[in-house]
Amino acid sequence: MTARYLFAGPSLPDAADLLAVDGITVLPPVAAGDLLALAPSRGDVIGIVDGYFRQTRAVRHKEILALLQDGVAVLGAASMGALRAAELDTFGMRGVGRVYRDYKQGVLTADDEVALLHGSADEGYRPVTEALVNIRATLRLCVREGLLDESTADHLAATLASRPYRLRSYPELIRLVRDGGASTATVEAIRDLCATRAVNLKRQDALRLVDEMRTLDDDRPDVGSSSVEPTVYLHRWQLGARTIDTGDGPTPAMSILRICQLFADDYPDFYQKLVFGYLVRECASECGTRPTETSLDGALEHARHRDVIPDLPAARTADLSFLDMWLTPDERAQRPLEHQLGTFLVRSFQLAPATPADGLALDALRGRPIVPAAVTLVNAAKAVNDHAQKTASAFDIHTLSADRILTHLGERWGAEPGTLELHALDRGIGSRDVLVAAARPYYLLARYNPDLMDLRLGRADAPPAEPEPE
Repeated sequence: MTARYLFAGPSLPDAADLLAVDGITVLPPVAAGDLLALAPSRGDVIGIVDGYFRQTRAVRHKEILALLQDGVAVLGAASMGALRAAELDTFGMRGVGRVYRDYKQGVLTADDEVALLHGSADEGYRPVTEALVNIRATLRLCVREGLLDESTADHLAATLASRPYRLRSYPELIRLVRDGGASTATVEAIRDLCATRAVNLKRQDALRLVDEMRTLDDDRPDVGSSSVEPTVYLHRWQLGARTIDTGDGPTPAMSILRICQLFADDYPDFYQKLVFGYLVRECASECGTRPTETSLDGALEHARHRDVIPDLPAARTADLSFLDMWLTPDERAQRPLEHQLGTFLVRSFQLAPATPADGLALDALRGRPIVPAAVTLVNAAKAVNDHAQKTASAFDIHTLSADRILTHLGERWGAEPGTLELHALDRGIGSRDVLVAAARPYYLLARYNPDLMDLRLGRADAPPAEPEPE
């Protein structure tokens, strides 16, 4: 059955009451990541009216494109929805209403035309200022009723447009009219109009979008019409939206993965099997081979098919200097050639150009006994960091010393000097910067409670005890 979702806020603060019997789920204004976290199915319908842009990152274009490609209908109107629809309607997003049309036709060009300050959801999104698109529509009404001429109305709109959106309001409009020399009668007539009949164009458009969502046919043809390149950014956003629920509520899946990558002693073995297994399956699918029982042999065979490595007989006399950047001198000197090449495949593995294998690892981790233990550590790390924040208000995990973090990990992993990034690659972590960013949230917990971090994927870990905050 088709699911329908509406992201609305100050443009339609009573949306939940209006749609109580319509089967449309009303959600707060949309922000970056919300669409991917919603995980709609093919045929579902999403309406975007309002969205955040100042308090947090705005919903990204590629999030919408990814949904369109998956067969989800996405409609936009009134505010953020109108902006995104004007930008993406050629890719299948459907725009509704006057604000969308004005952006599409270039009548409106500035994003802040639809912006306003407002209260929280608990306050009913009480407006503090007014969107310029609404003030423009109200000024047009003033012209039609003979209270202003067109040139004066245009001047008033231009004056307000030159100011930050936080300073636009009907009281400010009245002050500008009075300071412009209008008669007292005109000022009072415009004041009365603004108080009783101001045009709420954003609400009108939001209601039109709701009507579209109500009448959109469930058995409409496939709505997906866009093609989205699977960039590393979209890949990361999609992974960042995934959660795992172990019974105590959802936990970000990437947090669970990072804990396992950083602190599970046998994660390199797990990751190696993951990479080899993927390459063996890909070889069977693309090259028509039978999956081999020995994953290393199968992975090397596929690498030869793809001209990533030379045939082994030829490899013994070929120039293999490319391995020097992927292996330590000891590994080059002491490991059999097959294992050197296997290590190279693991450390250089990507699902697509610049795309790490985090999603593959998350799929393989789901349901394993280690996950509840990892969730406990994620929550414990947050508790420790929150305690540090309360103790020292200037504390911020992003200011923790990168050198100290790397030193701690190097000692934990038994990494020789200069080899830490290779050890990180064995765990699917692609760079020093990613390693530091991944470890920051867990450094204090691991530094002062090292015994808690004893994780293994190969056994059913019992959740560790909660640590005492330092």
